[in-house]
Amino acid sequence: MKKDFYKKQNKIFFGRRFFASAFSTALYVMIPLFFLPGNAYADEPFSVTPIIIDKKALTRDILVATIHLENNTARKANLYAVVNNVNTSEGKQEFLDPSKADLSNSLANWILITRGVIPLMPGDIKDIDFRINVDRSAQPGMYHAIIAFADGTTRPDAEAALSSSPFVTINLEVLENIKERLQLTRFVPDRTFFGTFPASFTYDIENTGNRALQPTGDIRIYNRRGEEVGLVPLNSGGKEFGPNAKATLAGIWAGSGGFGRYKALIDLRYGADGGNAIQDTVFFWVLPWQKLLILFGIFALLVIMGTVNY
Repeated sequence: MKKDFYKKQNKIFFGRRFFASAFSTALYVMIPLFFLPGNAYADEPFSVTPIIIDKKALTRDILVATIHLENNTARKANLYAVVNNVNTSEGKQEFLDPSKADLSNSLANWILITRGVIPLMPGDIKDIDFRINVDRSAQPGMYHAIIAFADGTTRPDAEAALSSSPFVTINLEVLENIKERLQLTRFVPDRTFFGTFPASFTYDIENTGNRALQPTGDIRIYNRRGEEVGLVPLNSGGKEFGPNAKATLAGIWAGSGGFGRYKALIDLRYGADGGNAIQDTVFFWVLPWQKLLILFGIFALLVIMGTVNY
């Protein structure tokens, strides 16, 4: 009888093909929405609503939903909830025993609903709450299951009558938990005082998220008057850094021919749209020895001339 039930539900659930879809992923979503009749059990002795429950969640999420049961008969009913997976991969429509499924991809195993008898008197309407505990190892994607409510004096008797039992379709989309995080752990000039150009910088980054990142950005150089006098592109080669990766990188400013105190501002951008930013600032000096020697000579000459005149 259970096998007949699966064949019947399979026929209802996948009776028509969504031939217009060009994307296989759409098949997972649209089958439950379009292939079930509007109210397959309107004239049945027992009815359940809603007939479709759509949910989205991340791993470890706990979802709560309610199913409404109604006894349309003139006798007392004893209903039992029976949960099964639905596998739509590769065009196969197969109901999977939860006990034989992998916990990481078994929606039926994530559904917690009473397994005891649900008594319904004639004309009774009862709300049954259930939970979906998304497994921590669940992979992103679409999952499908059904919760059927079978009538019988005992659970084995009820499961033997599954072929005439109403059911609810559960569609759950496990979302990808994307974490894009980059840390700038160090940004320093290679020297505090540079005797000549170029001026070089070192910066350390660490990818503390769970997605590969391709940071871009630049180091902007400002003179003592706050004017931008240089720009150093960073990671112009587009190198990618995976999760937990650490790297020490460098930037070199060829120079503008000036001297004195400078400010360097690093601006790193990362993420799918480059919307995340990290900034830091350091100061350094460029004191070319040739110019210092000339200044020292001029100063010494002035001192000597002042001494002579005195």
